Amino acid sequence: MHGIKKVLENSILYTFSSLLVKAINFLLLPIYTIYLTPTDYGIINLISGFTSVLSIIIMFSLHAAIVRFYVEFKSDREKLKRFHGTVIVFVFISGCTFVLLMLTFRNYVTELLFAGIPFYPYVAIALAGVVFSNIHTIHQYILRGMQSGKKLTAINLFVFTCNAALTIVLIGVFRLGVVGVLSATLAVNFLYSGYALLDLKRNNLICVCFDTTLIIEMLKYSIPIMPHNLSTNIASFASRLFINKSASLVVVGLYSVAMQFGTIVDTIQGAVSEAYTPWFYNMLEQEGQTDRKIITVVSKYLLILYSFVYLGIGLFSQEVLFLMTTESFHRAWTVIPILVVAYSVKSIYYFYINILFYHKQAANKIFISTITGSLADIILASVLVKSYGMYGAAVAFLIAKIIVVAIVVIMSGFYDDVGFRIRDMLKVIIPSHLFMMLGLYLSYTKYIDSFSFLNFLYKILILILYAVYIYLKNHKELKLIIEQEQLHVIFKSKFGKTLLGKIAR
Repeated sequence: MHGIKKVLENSILYTFSSLLVKAINFLLLPIYTIYLTPTDYGIINLISGFTSVLSIIIMFSLHAAIVRFYVEFKSDREKLKRFHGTVIVFVFISGCTFVLLMLTFRNYVTELLFAGIPFYPYVAIALAGVVFSNIHTIHQYILRGMQSGKKLTAINLFVFTCNAALTIVLIGVFRLGVVGVLSATLAVNFLYSGYALLDLKRNNLICVCFDTTLIIEMLKYSIPIMPHNLSTNIASFASRLFINKSASLVVVGLYSVAMQFGTIVDTIQGAVSEAYTPWFYNMLEQEGQTDRKIITVVSKYLLILYSFVYLGIGLFSQEVLFLMTTESFHRAWTVIPILVVAYSVKSIYYFYINILFYHKQAANKIFISTITGSLADIILASVLVKSYGMYGAAVAFLIAKIIVVAIVVIMSGFYDDVGFRIRDMLKVIIPSHLFMMLGLYLSYTKYIDSFSFLNFLYKILILILYAVYIYLKNHKELKLIIEQEQLHVIFKSKFGKTLLGKIAR
């Protein structure tokens, strides 16, 4: 069915592998909360927020170019090899340059960004790992561009296992605390970067070179995207800075724990989007009206699947947090539903942004939305955090996401109309929010600091009711889609087009 099976297969694989890589801090929470204090956790997350920003600067957003231009270069093996080799050489040189600058001006960096955190050893270890983590990222995006979901998942499973095991040994056995967490990440990224280069060479996907013509072409595409990628990370880092200055590293730690739950939503959406995007580009290349109707159908049901993720995390984060962490981290759950709502709004963005990335002339305007949203996030956080702490940061984050989505939706309308309708997406998202509010009533009013089995059963009932609601609302349409999958050979017939028209409506 026009590659939909491939999208679904890779969506599952990318989601699983991305969760392993990006959610390692979440999955290790039970270990962290035994051997790390909330202050320690705050240090780790403040530093990781900074390195996320620095990584984007070092990479010049070339990871986006890797996926976009693979479609154009895949038929020319020599050009593809030169492309990959040039990107890696450029990023390595860029990384070494920026790290040296950070070391040279370390006193200013510490005073401005890391109040209460020693540059040595904490920040220094993190900086040492930035260059290697970017080579790691490049290899991952090459595999995604090739839609090698199974290989990517196998690699990430191995990397996750090594990272988790080494982290546990360093903080659990050797009691190295923050140094142990940072050192484990550095070691794993260093070893992975060596494997990545060998793997690319073995599969004839790279040659050692620096093609100025290619890098200029890539940078023309990627640099305009940098503000888009950079601004969101800067806003996230700024929120932690404000919390650190207005409250303490302890509150930074609690907010970071809450963000781990919200990030699960975004990781799942992002992973599915990575599988969805190459398929989306191919569908637009075919320029058929039927193909565009298929895009809207698939997008709708992906959004429905996302809604179960929103609801599940929003409802049960309290119980999971109580189970996974020590008491000093428990109150972090109260901010998680706000973050979940914010990330659910962002799900709309993932569909519309592909339109802008597909049209090259639009890619250099994407930064308008993210910079505007991030500035709003930073300004609102600077005001709200002083009075409301981590709740103020979460509300600022939510408002920023609404602003970003609104701008992206408007901008995409100037370039293409693939059939997305914001009102239809909200009809999926808003009911999940209402069910979440209903399910959390007892948690906020009676059981804010304690586990209740009755409250847990109540939440399960709400989730079941939501599933029933979704089924009753969509079962007739789902039946048509199942029949369409079984009879996909009719897509190009008049009857097939009529059927798709009914589904789209």
